Parts: sequence; structure tokens; C-alpha cells
Amino acid sequence: MRSRHWNAPLGFSVLFALGAAAPVAQADVFQEKIEPFAKKYCHTCHNKKRAKGELDLTRYVRDGDVTKDFRRWNNVIEFVRKGEMPPSDHKLQPALEERNAVVGAIKAILLVEATKHAGDPGVVLPRRLSNTEYDLSIRDLTGVAIQATKEFPVDPAGGEGFNNTGEVLAMTPSLLNKYLGAAQLVSDHLVLKPNGITFAPFPVTSYAERTKLTEQAIIDFYRRHEVRIGDYLEAAWRYRHRGDDERGIGLEAWAARRKLSGKYLAVVSKTLAEAKTGASYLKQLGALWDAIPAPAKTGGVPQELRECERFIAFARARLGQKEPALINANAGNWPISHLALRARVAAGRDKFDPSAFKGRQTLKLGRLQAKKGKTPSATVLYLRVDPAFGSPPAVVVFHRPLFSKSDNLPRNKNDIKNQAVESLRAVLERDAPDVARRLRFGKHPRGGKLDPDSFAVQAPGVVEIPLGPASVTALHGRQLLVECELDSNSTPEAAAQVQHAVGTRPGPSPLTPLPGGEGKAVRGNVELLMRSESKVAKELTASYQRFCAAFPNRFFYVDANRGLAAGFHLVEGFFRDDQPLVNKVLTDAERKELDRLWKELDFVTQSVETMLRGFVWFERAERHVLHDKRFDWLRSEDPSLVEEKTLEKFERLYHERLGVKLMADAIKPQKTNAQFDLIHGYFEQTRAGLAEYKQTLMKAEAPALAELERLAQRAYSRPLRPGEARSLRGLYQRLRKQGQGVEASLRGAFAAVLISPHFFYRAPGTPEGRGVHPLTGEAMARRLSYFLWASLPDDELLKAAGAAKLQDDAVLRTQVRRMMKDPKIEAFSREFFGQWLRYRDYLAKDPIPPKTFPGYDAALRQAMFEEPTRLITHLIQQNEPVDELLHSDATFVNERLARFYGGSLEQQFRKLAGSASDGLRGWHRVEGLRSIGRGGLFGMPVILAGNSVGQRTSPVKRGFWVVHHVLGQHFPPPPPAVPELPKSEKESKKTIREMLAQHTTNKSCAMCHVHFDGLGLTMEGFDAVGRARTKDLASRPVQIVGPMPGAKDAEGIAGLIDYVEKHRKEEFERNLCRKFLGYALGRSVVLSDEPLLQEMRKKLRAERRFSVLFETVVLSPQFRRQRGRDFVAAAP
Repeated sequence: MRSRHWNAPLGFSVLFALGAAAPVAQADVFQEKIEPFAKKYCHTCHNKKRAKGELDLTRYVRDGDVTKDFRRWNNVIEFVRKGEMPPSDHKLQPALEERNAVVGAIKAILLVEATKHAGDPGVVLPRRLSNTEYDLSIRDLTGVAIQATKEFPVDPAGGEGFNNTGEVLAMTPSLLNKYLGAAQLVSDHLVLKPNGITFAPFPVTSYAERTKLTEQAIIDFYRRHEVRIGDYLEAAWRYRHRGDDERGIGLEAWAARRKLSGKYLAVVSKTLAEAKTGASYLKQLGALWDAIPAPAKTGGVPQELRECERFIAFARARLGQKEPALINANAGNWPISHLALRARVAAGRDKFDPSAFKGRQTLKLGRLQAKKGKTPSATVLYLRVDPAFGSPPAVVVFHRPLFSKSDNLPRNKNDIKNQAVESLRAVLERDAPDVARRLRFGKHPRGGKLDPDSFAVQAPGVVEIPLGPASVTALHGRQLLVECELDSNSTPEAAAQVQHAVGTRPGPSPLTPLPGGEGKAVRGNVELLMRSESKVAKELTASYQRFCAAFPNRFFYVDANRGLAAGFHLVEGFFRDDQPLVNKVLTDAERKELDRLWKELDFVTQSVETMLRGFVWFERAERHVLHDKRFDWLRSEDPSLVEEKTLEKFERLYHERLGVKLMADAIKPQKTNAQFDLIHGYFEQTRAGLAEYKQTLMKAEAPALAELERLAQRAYSRPLRPGEARSLRGLYQRLRKQGQGVEASLRGAFAAVLISPHFFYRAPGTPEGRGVHPLTGEAMARRLSYFLWASLPDDELLKAAGAAKLQDDAVLRTQVRRMMKDPKIEAFSREFFGQWLRYRDYLAKDPIPPKTFPGYDAALRQAMFEEPTRLITHLIQQNEPVDELLHSDATFVNERLARFYGGSLEQQFRKLAGSASDGLRGWHRVEGLRSIGRGGLFGMPVILAGNSVGQRTSPVKRGFWVVHHVLGQHFPPPPPAVPELPKSEKESKKTIREMLAQHTTNKSCAMCHVHFDGLGLTMEGFDAVGRARTKDLASRPVQIVGPMPGAKDAEGIAGLIDYVEKHRKEEFERNLCRKFLGYALGRSVVLSDEPLLQEMRKKLRAERRFSVLFETVVLSPQFRRQRGRDFVAAAP
């Protein structure tokens, strides 16, 4: 029999392009046309004994042998077609006609087989999710990046070189155990909140982690709404002087422009506008406000506005209620009284403190220091007295000022001795007698006598107390303590301000009108002296209350070390102190959000129960209140502690222990008792809190179970079947009956979802029959999402699947375009291109020792790793031409990578970062790679560094990367015992180029190296970490010219790009399509895929966009169909 005649020069792909019908083989083409050629020209080297290049051609005897090993025979086609086989030194060389004939015969065999089974979905083995797919699925399921597979073994590669194929993703008993552990880890992130389930970014298995999760959310809220008085002052000032074109803007909109609270800006504006009608501080504030000039055209704010801001800060500190220690580590502190103290402080944030009206204050002037071995400098202590609020001139008496090591005045003779007390009068009479005489110790300025060690000053007046070096040395470690008092006998209705300072003369006090030229005067520490019963004090109270209502001493309280802690010793619990913020600043929506956050804190941490148990422990361990036989039954860990019967017994005994007598039939005092009110109030608050928690828990259970079912449905990528929903709820109920809490039971049920094969295994149900069947909607959605996103399908995709629309071509195209634009396409960029082009494992397998290259740090390596993924993601999202992979002039950089590139790229980055919301932390697109000798993937540092060796570049690895990975050319493995080149350029007297030239003098080596060494040499302009260079590490000039196979020499990466685009683009397209299809299908490409590959290449040549590849593959029968359980290949 004769075989059908084939026109040998027509290539395999050309036959498909012309739409040739599948031929009917009439004889074994191999035996007739291929075997004679192989015997004559190939068997000498490629036989069973020699098998050069691991190729034994003698084992092939018929057409079927060729089709079974079609990949190898495709390589044979290329070698024979290009004239590389037989090698040029072989004695017998086939004529061109012979080459064409054998190539055509091989293609004919392959064409018959490929056409016969075109569109066959092939064997797609069930498989588990890859580590990346599992982690991304967990991220999309929970909203948290948990990295649950970090302890899993690395996924092997299979198929077309990817780790998403069933050929390698098998399940083992040990791996199943890891999946169980991963499910437990993920479920530990589940947190029950009042409105249902949420997931934390860390495992929440302890009280500390519960606190971290919920407390920090409140603190973050506070920080976002922090009130800076200066910002509101400036906004009110600019609003006051707004131009005619802004008159129509309301105060609310004005505040919104500046991201301020319109509510509080209205309070500030009204207070400032009405301040001059008030008294004292308000009147002075009004004067300062009116003195601020209109905004200048040059911008900025005037000094007068800052002066007004400083005055408000001073007045807030003076008039607001004094804040005691709110975090008390003293074991003797009584928790109940401390909570009452916290309540009083929180209620008084915006209230005037009447204790500001005092006629007597103690001043502390800075402690004197004399450095050992050095003569100290002289200094001056200042006391300044000014009238306050326009009152009559006051006289202030300074009682017995003295130097002391203590912060407190001495109480007895022992204190005088221990504190090294020495009177000011004695010091001055010894060291500065003129000053002592001027102070007139013991004499009243209006006549009369004082204590011999005291003196008085009539306002206004300034006292200067000079201390020379000898005095400073003698008084080292001591400070001046002065008790000052308003002399109410001589000036009963007066008020005075006393300032004190060290080293610099204080200027006018904030309550003293500023004379001309003194606007920048230094102000010392200020104390107000005024009798609370004086007429001026009574007149000022209403004015002060108005001021404090507008400018509270705090808007909220967060301790720097213990956050929102209630603050008594080691007892856990929280206290809310934020009423000024809530009432004066927040909108209704913001108040609701803050209330929700506090409710979540109390619920998630079970704060009331936690505080109660801590209280019992504290009273027993620290204060010994419960060290009494009556409390032997009571333990902090007792589960019944939260029950009403137990609480009532505890409260009765607690009252009894502290001496409060109760009525026999009720928890009521026999007579009015403040201590009873305090204790009973604590227990009543505890009861209310426990009841609220119980009620909230009951309400949270139903939505949590509904959310659990929704999570399961999302995990399975389909609606739950009735039995599955019942089973899930049944598991939850069994766990509850076993004594597990609501949250723990939800975690157990969710872990069961995660270990279900419906979640972590990809095994679409195989339909009955011997034919090929369309995928179900859910299977299609899952295949599509794991192809493009390496993760679960989203709601829109599942909705289309549920409506049976994913077999519609138009719908599929729409979904593909949408998914390409989604941020999750980054996973495809990283997984497909990273694995294909071998940079995905760069961080784990970085070959470069960092110490060799200063600046090659972790931040730079991370940025280098992310760069190609960010660029490719952009190219896909914008549907750019695939050729941009080869020659793109743009890339994406962050601050670290911009510094690495330097020059115009860094300048572009800094300009873009300056106007971006994320500033220097973000990534920005910059252009100009070609102008600095880079371009596309070839010039990216991660490619250059990943294909280096130790401390030097590797033209061999870099060139091989281009030819093998990018272009798809295959080579046999190198022979054994090939001598390695030095790992450092400094270790050799020859350049890398010279050593390679010497190495390739061996013909057996040159056969392969001639294909890629030259390409790698064009990349020598960049060192081992991808930095541009003109010299190697031995300071020898670097040449960047390399010989190109089948073309003239190329220079630099620009020449390499030009060479690939002009001479090797078809190979790039062919390799890209094959890799793309293999990744999409999750299996090795088979011969029957050749028509689809040809279609991909044809469409790509017509329109070079990424969408061509995605749509052609997704719309193909291979992607949309699957074999039946009893599949039998169609007969030819």
C-alpha cells in the first residue's frame, strides 16, 4: 500500500492554517519514509548503546510510536529542518530534498493523529488544591491572608512545568494531616461578634488576642477622629475671612473640605465669635481672636493665630478638671472605688474645675545640676507676679522659700535633715547679700511684718534670684520650693498670676494683655491665685464653664501603655472615657460605629465576666478582703460565679465583710450608706453587663449559623444540598451538647467545611458514558476562577453558573474580560509567568550572597521579586500586546526599587509618589527602560539575579533562560564531569567571556552552547544582582556583544530584544501558547491539542492582545468539556 503524498516543504502548522482535511493513512509512513532516513543518517549516534542526547531512534518502528512521543519528534523536526542534525561534522549529509521529505513525513503522521482527536478534553486527573490555590481560596473565603500552607511541602511541578496539575498534586496520609492542621489554624481566626462571624488577621485563642483584635479597632477609630484644636482654629479663621466667591459655602461643607467635624467646627466658631462678651479667659480669648489679621496672599498662618492656639492650650490645662492617675498599679487600690473615680473623671472632661480658684499654691523651680569635674555655669531663678483679669493690684506672699532634694515641703525636723533643706534667705545672705536686701525678707510692702524667711511682692513685679557657680555647686541636686499665697487681708478681691522660670526671664502671662514688642516673650510655668469666695471668682465661673464646654481637657482617654484598660492593678477589663468626642465631634453614623466597636469589645472579650473574675482573684490575692472563712467557697474560676444566685450571695457577704449592714429580705442598707451605694452599684453594673452578654449571644447565634452556611456554599462553589446544610447544623449542635461554646462550635463546624473534598479537592463529577460532556455551571465557574485567579469563583461568576449561562460564548467573553481587569488577576501573573519563566521561587532560591553586594537587602529582593508580576498584571488588565513582555519600555517600582534603578526612573517615582495618597509606600509606573539599556523581562533585576551564580554573572544561565524558557528550545542535559567556572570573577585571570570561549572549543560542548552563550553575553552589562555596570568585579571592561544563532552579532539587551523579535518571534509565540494552554487545562499538552494551539497562534498574529489567549482557550472544547467515565476515543 502506498501512503498519501505530502508536500514536504509545507509545515505542520501551515497545513492546519490552510484547513487541510485529516488524511487517511494507507500505509505506515514511518517504515516507508522515516526509518530509512534514520538508519542512514541518525542511528550511528542515536541507538540503544550510545543514545546521544538521551535519544535512541532505533526504538521507534511504526507511526504510533511517533505519535506517542510527539514532543520528542517535534524537536527532531526542528533539528533536521534547521540543518543541525546530522551535525556538520558527520560524514553523510542529507540533501535538502531528503530533509524536507522526512520532515514532511513526520508532520504527516502527527497531523493525522492530531486532527483525528482534535478538541479532546484529555485526561484531567482529580487533584488537591496547590498551596497557592489553598491560601488564596482561604483569603477570598475569610477576607484574611492566613498563609495556612506555610508548613506544607513545596508543590512539585508537572504537566507543562506548572504545579496545578493532577499529575503531581496527589494526596498522602501525612499531607492530609497537614490539611487537618491548616483547617484548625484557619478556624482559630474565626471570631463571633454580635452581628455574626468575622475573621481576624491572627489566631484568636486567648484573652490577649481578643483584646488585641477589638481594642485596637477602637483606638484606631479614636486616632482617626483625633481633635487638633489648631486645625479647627485655622478653619474657623479662614471661614471668617472667606472671599465673596465662597460666601455660599456652609460651615459643614467647609469642615468637610478639610476633613474636620462640621459639628465641632460649629462649636468652636460660635465660642470664638461670642468670646469677647464673656469674662476673664473668654474675654481674653475674644481679644486674641479679633487681633488675628486676615489671611495674606502669600499663604501660611500669622503668629497671632498661633498665639491664640497657645492661649487655648494653656486655659484648657488651667481650667479643666485635674486628671489623677487613671492606671493604678498599686495592689492596695480598691477596684470598686477606682471604677467610681474613672466615672467621675470621664463625666468631668468638659466641666470647669472650681479647685482652680485657690489662694495658695506651691511652686517648684528646676533642680540645680553641677557636672562633676566641671565648673558650673551661673543661673538665674525668676518669679513674676502680674494682676489677673484686671483686678486691683495684688500682694503675693512667698512663705519660707527653701532649697530641698525633695519635691515636697518638709513636715518635721527629720525631713529638714534628710532633704538637705536650706532657706533661700540663708543662701542669698551668704552668696548674694544685695539681692537679699532688695527682697526685704520679713517685711510687707504695705507695712507690717512677715515670717523672717518670707518676702512679698506687689503686682506687677519680677523677682530675679541670681546663683553663681559656687551656689550652684553647693545646691547641686536641690530645687527651690516656694509656697506663694494671695494676701487676702490687704487685697481680698484681687487675683494674681505667678510665673516661675529658670535661666530665662518670663514674659507677660497669658492673662496679661501683651504690650507692644513682647509677642515672642518666653512664658514660664503659671499659677493662678484667687480666693474661691471672692466676687471675681463667682463672676468667672459661668464664663469658665462655657470655655470648658467648648474646649474639654480631653476628647477621649487612651493610656500610652495599657490602652483602654480600666486601670486597677493587674485586673483585666476596660473603661470607656470619650464623651466629649461623642457629644461634640462625631456624627450620628460615627457614634453608631463607635458604639458598635465598644459592643464588640465587650462581647468578644467577655469583658464584664472577665472583670468580675479578675476582681475576685484580686480581692483574694492582693487586698486580702476575701481572706475570710465566709469566702472559702468563692473562686474566680468557678463557672457558677456569673449566675445570679452566686452573685447575690457574694454581694451580701462582701457588704458584711466591709461592715455594711443590710436588710434581711433584700440587698438594701439598714440606713443610708455611701459605701453601700458604691458596692451595690458595682454589682448592679456587673449583673446588667452579664445579662446583656447573654442576650447578645442568643441573638448572634442565628446569623452566625446562616453565615456558616454561606461560607460553606462559597467554599464548595455551589449551593448547599439539603443534606449538607442539615449535616453542618447537626455537627454544630453536637458540639454544643458536648459542652463547647457557641464560638468554639462554629469553629469546629467551619473546620469540617475546610477539610471537605468539596473545598480543597478539584474533582468535578464525571458523567456517565463513553463520550465527551459539557462541564456543569459550577465546574465551569471553578475551572475559570482557578485558571485566572488561582482561587474561588466570586459571587458574579457563581450567579452566572447558577443561571446556566457559562456555556454561552458571549457570557464567557464578558466574564473573561471582567476577570482580567480584577485585581485578583495578579495571581495568574505570578503563578503562570512566575513558574514558566522561573522567577517565582527567586526569594527561596536566591543564588546571590548578600554580603558580596552592599545594598542587596531583603527590601530590594522583595521589590525585585514583585516587579514582573506588577508589570504583567498591568499588561493583562489593560489588555496590552503580549510583545510588551519582550520590549516594554515601562515598569513598576516602589521606593526601594526606584533607588536601585536611580536616574530618571527614580525621579519619576518621587514625582508620582509626591502626589499619591500612599506616597513613598506605593508602586508607580515609570518609563525609560530602553534608554538605560534594559527593556521588557530581559532587563529586569530578578531575571538577571536569578540567572547568576554566586558572586558573578552567568551568560550561560541567562542565555539558556532566554532560549529554553522564553523560546522553548530544548537541549539534552550536559555530559557528566563538566568543569565549573569560578563562582567569583575575582578568582580568575580571564573574563567570563574568555573562559566560555575556551570551554566551547570542545565540539560536544559547543553543539549546545552555540545556541545560548551569545544571548547571555548581551546581558553582561548587568552584574550578578542586576545593576548596570561597565566593569566586572575584577575591574576589567565588560563587553556586551554576543553572536546570535543564524543572525549577526547583537549588542546589549536592546540588540537581544531586536534579535528575538526579528528572528525568533514565532518560537516565542509557539512556546507562550503551549505553556498557556498547559496551565489553563492543568495537564500536559497532547497531540490532539495541536489544532487549538494553531488557532491560538493564528489569532495572536492577527491581534496580539492578552485577551486573544484567554478567550481562545476558555472558549475551546478542551476547556469547556470533560470525558465521560467510560470514554473511548473516536475511531479515525
